[in-house]
Amino acid sequence: MNLVIIQAHMGSTRLPGKVMKKFCNKEVLLHVYDRCCRGAKVDKVVIATSLNKENDVIEELCHKNGLDCFRGSENDVLDRYYECAKKYQPKIIIRVTSDCPLLEPKLIDFLVSNIEKDQVEFVEEEKGLLIGHGTDVFSMKALEKLKKNSFTNKQKEHVIGYYLDNKNEFTSKTYPLGKDLEHLFRPYRLTLDTKEDYELLNFLYTMFYKDGYADLKSIIDYIDHNPEILDINKCIQQKDYFQEN
Repeated sequence: MNLVIIQAHMGSTRLPGKVMKKFCNKEVLLHVYDRCCRGAKVDKVVIATSLNKENDVIEELCHKNGLDCFRGSENDVLDRYYECAKKYQPKIIIRVTSDCPLLEPKLIDFLVSNIEKDQVEFVEEEKGLLIGHGTDVFSMKALEKLKKNSFTNKQKEHVIGYYLDNKNEFTSKTYPLGKDLEHLFRPYRLTLDTKEDYELLNFLYTMFYKDGYADLKSIIDYIDHNPEILDINKCIQQKDYFQEN
């Protein structure tokens, strides 16, 4: 089974409660969920939040909409992922962050197809993709290795931190993207982490959300021809794993 685990919580430092904010009268978390479900290689999608009281609203949203919700540790996100995965016993895990409401389902299918074909522990996409694709794909075996070897708080918070620090201990492969994914090679910030990000994404959703979906390629084409729209969040600096303490 190929399992998407979407990590979500209310405690964002720069934009608290961002997963419950709405685009076109629909919560961000539901947009992320629906986009994951569009992946042809996806068998199941689960929302993984923490046991903190403030995240009760996430579980309530899931129950209201018939979505699977798992609750675990707030700070040890790796443990939350591991316990969630143990419940469903997938072969492949697709890690998705809930701050990427324009993630590309075709990228999920591309990465999963390659990990199935080559049986590596991790697959990686090429460098230079836009900020906001929010996808990591790895095997259950890799997750077990992460759980066994991650000891720092930073590694536990970032789930795949131990892999990023010790890539030589895992089998992995990078795959060049096909023509149907070339639109992802952009220096654009389309993630949700600040009020400026929300302003930009809300504008794009309002313009492009039709029949329950906002097509990313159409959005990229629009930005290519109207780059000034990115002035809205150009001052925001993306957090980087290796720059954190």
